[in-house]
Amino acid sequence: GSGTEAPPRVIGWDASGVVEAVGDAATLFKPGDEVWYAGDITRSGCNTEFQVVDERIVGRKPTSLNHAEAAALPLTTITAYEAFFDRLGIDRDGADKGQSILIVGAGGGVGSIGIQLAKHAGLTVIATASRPETEAWVKDLGADHVVNHREDMVAQVRALGMQHVDHIAIFNDMRHWETAVELIRPQGG
Repeated sequence: GSGTEAPPRVIGWDASGVVEAVGDAATLFKPGDEVWYAGDITRSGCNTEFQVVDERIVGRKPTSLNHAEAAALPLTTITAYEAFFDRLGIDRDGADKGQSILIVGAGGGVGSIGIQLAKHAGLTVIATASRPETEAWVKDLGADHVVNHREDMVAQVRALGMQHVDHIAIFNDMRHWETAVELIRPQGG
């Protein structure tokens, strides 16, 4: 086989583009508007030239970003945002300023956005990295401290003068579960 599904379909989720046309019920956008979105789980296909999308899941593209930059952000940003502000209950406007967060997988897509969101919320960010380039990357994004996830993270965090951290976000896999259990403060998230 050619690897093509029958019938063939176009994949793709995150997107940025220009509105070409709107339906009769559309009220939020007009042709020519620059937009971005994370896609619709019931309708992939942003890797095609044109895509039909419900305006309720679309936002205006930030003017500071080009289309390629904008298309790289929606799903990773939503994932980090919901993890921190919805699931962990961190106040996005700074009421939890000074609390600490350990971000495991900090150099990946979700983690790299997470560093920036956590810093914006006033948190002390401890990011994981094992390669010099990744360590430099997460520091450039705003991480206050970097620990190597290939070594004893509990000892490294404690060496920073922290017995526990207030929050932990694991954005790769659960092999660091025991470390998280050891480091999370009682009643932390």
